[in-house]
Amino acid sequence: MAKIVQSSAGFESSVSQTPTHCIFRHGSSWLAFPATSIRQALPCPQMVAVPRTPATFVGLCHVRSEFLPVLTLEAVTGERSRTDEAILLVVDDSDGPWAVLVDEVSSLRRLEVSDAPESPFGTETSAVIGWATLGELVIQVLDPLTVRELAVRELAVFWEQAASRLTAPRVRGGGELGIREVGNGSDRDRSSR
Repeated sequence: MAKIVQSSAGFESSVSQTPTHCIFRHGSSWLAFPATSIRQALPCPQMVAVPRTPATFVGLCHVRSEFLPVLTLEAVTGERSRTDEAILLVVDDSDGPWAVLVDEVSSLRRLEVSDAPESPFGTETSAVIGWATLGELVIQVLDPLTVRELAVRELAVFWEQAASRLTAPRVRGGGELGIREVGNGSDRDRSSR
């Protein structure tokens, strides 16, 4: 939608367009990313699960000679997908492309987006940057960079916890003898003597 703005020098044309968004569904939630951040939508290719990663990180897939990390939006929407999430949305990012699994891609549409309310706690980061309506649908507009950032943080916390479990002293045995091995077995408490 183009707007005409009047100034003291007369009429000037100022082109102000409502941004285009890619509208998609995850579970029963309708969501949107700015269309400029979407590289492509395609049927989900074969994926490889990566062991010891959080549920947000679904795995890796190979698209156009690139391995892409694939995320799910369950943490954003708070619900599991109802279908097999058969569509992959590839997102362009300054750190490289990545993808999200979605149930359905509706269309590319211009949306009038209202700002999302601030978190009541002020510290919680939300990927929802605004809301829009399209007919009877209420659409949550997401910031793709925040979605990725939240997934990266979750992965970092997950790996830190896994690393601390590996380096923490392990208690083995004990039982009736009261023998407790700590760490690699060099420290032993033989309290039963």
